[in-house]
Amino acid sequence: MERQTTMLDLVAAVSEIAETEAEVIATVVYMVNSGRVRLCGNFKGARFDLNAVESLLRPAA
Repeated sequence: MERQTTMLDLVAAVSEIAETEAEVIATVVYMVNSGRVRLCGNFKGARFDLNAVESLLRPAA
């Protein structure tokens, strides 16, 4: 059964153990898109476009 949480709570929890911002983003995207967590509140039912997320994870040139 998936767990319901807000985006804020999910990002805060992942940030406590992640070492980089990229790791936070990748983990949150994976958890939401895989259905391991279901967002409630403003992001209820949200999924993330992986093409858009990849640009966030690439280092700036």
